[in-house]
Amino acid sequence: MKKKILSICLASVIAVIAVAGASVAYLTDTDQKDNVFTLGNVDIKLEEDFVNLSKLLPATGSAQNGTLKNGVQKDVKVTNIGTEDAYVRVHIALPSILDSTDATGGAAFNTLHFNYRSTDIGEGKWDWSDKTGAPYEGQWNFYTTTIDGIEYNVYVVTYETALAPDATTESAMHQVYLDSRVTNEVILNVKDKLGENWHMYVAAEGVQADGFDDAYSALNTAFGIPGQYSIDWVTDAAPAETTAP
Repeated sequence: MKKKILSICLASVIAVIAVAGASVAYLTDTDQKDNVFTLGNVDIKLEEDFVNLSKLLPATGSAQNGTLKNGVQKDVKVTNIGTEDAYVRVHIALPSILDSTDATGGAAFNTLHFNYRSTDIGEGKWDWSDKTGAPYEGQWNFYTTTIDGIEYNVYVVTYETALAPDATTESAMHQVYLDSRVTNEVILNVKDKLGENWHMYVAAEGVQADGFDDAYSALNTAFGIPGQYSIDWVTDAAPAETTAP
């Protein structure tokens, strides 16, 4: 009789354990996280205040003291229309024959000049050199290239400050004008090589500022060293056309 009772008790214990084990299996939980990433974008707009087919005439007066006459206004600015701060730079290409030539093709003077306002360059503004900081002009960021079979001199100007969304730079350049010493002989020599219409091209580049220490490291990393890569000038750049005298 005692042996039978013991068997019943053991059976009861086993049953309780089985029930307890089954109830633990239902104490569960789940959780999910939806990771949302907001994508930034860099988008720049090259803006020019320039009238195509402007007729060039030899200048009089001086650009340095503000008495220049016969200059053609050409203000070039960049606006950040994206969502992220961006570093920007501009490439300005003009035919090499206009940048340094005389009637015989020598290097007596520049036939065509472009200039900029002194108030638009300097710390935190436009820099014409190939590295950050002073001097901001004189040590030109410069290279040569060929566009439609014509050799061009290209000057690169970099905006030192990261451009905030909706912000616009100062003017990278201000105007173009013919040298006062230009003669009919010089013009005929240039026309023989360029034709009646002379083209100046402008291209702008922009890259995110976040993650970079300065404009030069950002732009050189994203695009390369100016002159060591190709720009599709005819398709992507903005050509300015002037009519020779």
